[in-house]
Amino acid sequence: MTQATADDLYAALDLFRGKVNENQRLRAMNRDWNRDIAVVAKDLPDVEAWIRMRAGEMDWERQQCGDPHIVLTAPADVLIGIFKGERTPTEPYLDGSLTLRGSQEDVLRLDFVSLMIWGE
Repeated sequence: MTQATADDLYAALDLFRGKVNENQRLRAMNRDWNRDIAVVAKDLPDVEAWIRMRAGEMDWERQQCGDPHIVLTAPADVLIGIFKGERTPTEPYLDGSLTLRGSQEDVLRLDFVSLMIWGE
């Protein structure tokens, strides 16, 4: 198995952004949820992406957007699998390979976004 790269993570975030933004129901449900989410790949030093949720739309950047409301930390392959819909966040969260820091409400909302996009 080859090591995941920053470009792999960025491609997964692009895919996830497209899925979030094309889902009209999800966008309407999140129209009042404005959050900055740091995505930290533990095994890719100096690689961090920032998801910005604004008025139901998602975008992401390769640079810091401010103080994050949520911080997702995991090995790059775990993050890529989640953002590509190849795995749910539940298993890596339970085994400790994915950590989430943020309010319970924000973490649940983010989990719901993933569920709406990829299902179980």
